[in-house]
Amino acid sequence: MTRIPTNTAPLSRPRILMQAARICAKGYRRETMLPALLGASSAKVVDLLTEKERALEAGRRAQDGTYSAQTHVEVLSALLSEIKKAA
Repeated sequence: MTRIPTNTAPLSRPRILMQAARICAKGYRRETMLPALLGASSAKVVDLLTEKERALEAGRRAQDGTYSAQTHVEVLSALLSEIKKAA
């Protein structure tokens, strides 16, 4: 499991999920991805992405039928990119 350092508690995710997110993060474009993921841009982007990622992780662990690995990777890649920008 890989840990994501954020301004909140560290998150632990499967390695393959993090690898896919890192690959996707290379093509991350804030102006197009954030509105699609959050509905609008916000000053609290990392907090909103972290909240959304936690909900996706809960769905993944619960084997929820509505869970989307693609959305999870997109949210994780946006989160990684936003954390990197904030650092």
